[in-house]
Formats: sequence, structure tokens, C-alpha cells
Amino acid sequence: MTYGSELDERLKAPKTLKTRFQGQGRQRLVTDRRRAARQARRVAAGVSGLVALVAVVVTGVRLGQDSTAGVWTVLYLAGGVVSGCGVLLARFGRTRWAFAAMCVGAGIATLGDGPMFG
Repeated sequence: MTYGSELDERLKAPKTLKTRFQGQGRQRLVTDRRRAARQARRVAAGVSGLVALVAVVVTGVRLGQDSTAGVWTVLYLAGGVVSGCGVLLARFGRTRWAFAAMCVGAGIATLGDGPMFG
């Protein structure tokens, strides 16, 4: 090897090291974003499922207390179904829609406690 080719080899090595170093940061960023998205989907599905479960349990408790079934029953169950849809939306990665479904479902179920439907 001549001196010129050795110098070329040494000059090329830092460039590849630099690009590999920069690529590691991007890979970590991608990994962090994936982890955050997975966590958001889990939280959205969990909270939506919890709201749906509460709506169904409260319906069962009120029916078990010899309360007459009426509009409140439909509202509680509709709220549970809408919140349950939030679980499916979260599983498909639509966390904003899942949060909206959970809020609407909780709102519908809360209407069942209103004085008009009691």
C-alpha cells in the first residue's frame, strides 16, 4: 500500500463512524416513539374498558335492587357499548377516537342518573 491510500482509508473511517453514530440516535428515537404509542394504546384501551365495565356493573346493581327498568337502563348500557368501542379503537391505534368514545360513553351513562330518567 502506498501512503496516499492509507491516508484515504483513515479519512473514510471517521465518516462511516459518524454516520453510524447518527443512525443510533435515530433508531433510539424510533424505538421511543413506538414504546410511547404502545403505552398510549394500552392506557386508552384500559380506561375505556374500565368505563364500560363500570356502566355494566352499575346497571346490574341497580336492577338487583328491584329498581324498575326504564330509560336509565338503556342509557347505561349504551354508554357501556360506546365505551367498549373505545377499546377496539385503541387496539387499532386510534387513541384519540378511543378517548372521544370513552368520554361520550361516560357522558351517556351519566345521563342515566339524571332526574328525568331516575
